[in-house]
Amino acid sequence: MEELNERYQEVLYYIIEEYIVTANPVGSKFIAGKCSLNLSPASIRNIMASLEEKGYIYQPYFSAGRVPTSSGYKFYINSILKTKKISKQQKAEMRSSFNISGKDIKKILWQAINLLSEISHYMPIVLAPERTYANLLHIEFIKLDKLNILVIMVFEGGFVENKIINADRDYKQIELSKYSIKLNGIINGHNIDELKDIVIEDIDKDRESFFSLLNGIIFNFDLVKNEIDNENDYLFIGSRMNLFDEPEFSNYEKIKSLIKAFEDKRTIIKLLELTKQKEGIHIFIGSDTEWSDINGLSVITASYRSKKGFAGGSIGLIGPSRMNYALAIPTVNYIAKLLCDII
Repeated sequence: MEELNERYQEVLYYIIEEYIVTANPVGSKFIAGKCSLNLSPASIRNIMASLEEKGYIYQPYFSAGRVPTSSGYKFYINSILKTKKISKQQKAEMRSSFNISGKDIKKILWQAINLLSEISHYMPIVLAPERTYANLLHIEFIKLDKLNILVIMVFEGGFVENKIINADRDYKQIELSKYSIKLNGIINGHNIDELKDIVIEDIDKDRESFFSLLNGIIFNFDLVKNEIDNENDYLFIGSRMNLFDEPEFSNYEKIKSLIKAFEDKRTIIKLLELTKQKEGIHIFIGSDTEWSDINGLSVITASYRSKKGFAGGSIGLIGPSRMNYALAIPTVNYIAKLLCDII
């Protein structure tokens, strides 16, 4: 990005700060009243014209003020943004929002989503930890009805994950209990990735039944590579209703484009996967030329990594490009750190 001097940075800063609040184009008179540089509206207009030429702002229609571009937001985030500090009291309140009794991983992730939604009013997203590398301690099959079975998995660290699967036939509970005992004799603290090979090698009798029960739980779990229709076990998405309240999405066509951006969850998974192996905050700003699938939106993400056996996941917020970065960035960052401590 091209370097901007102090005057240009201050004008750009106030344009973006005001646009974040109002969603209306920002004029030179408003900037002149805000700036500490004692510049006239005419001087401000000249600076705004230069910023527009450099690609940081644009004029949506004749005689209007200016609106930030994706390049403008990027410069703002990287160079002039002043993020808000989270107080000790706020951190304590955020930590107390988590109820980790029973250590159900899905409940913990949903608690993180609810907390993000409550604080930011944007749409939270979470990529679950990869169970492939987590040590599995116990597995139990419980019949719910004719074709539905509850699978309870206990991982190292005491974390529990429950999953309901559709069976290929009507299993009796005595059969399911036999399979549980057999598997628990094999598991012996192996992670799921190792367990695939062990199950294939050690189970000869009833292999077909075992494969039917375990498919989608242990086998074919990599959603990105195998594209199996099971994203809900891997990707957690909070309510998108807050986004529909934003003025950018007030008309039908824009709402349609917003819904389309979320219909294909692979885009969201791809962004979270890019973050998962990296430290710190990562921000993706949609535009016509870059990340066109989320044009008009921004995604703020951070990775989290368990200290108790689980591999990492990632967490984030989706909002309009003019989202409140000063609040959203430290919020995502701190909740990611909380997940590192809890999971």
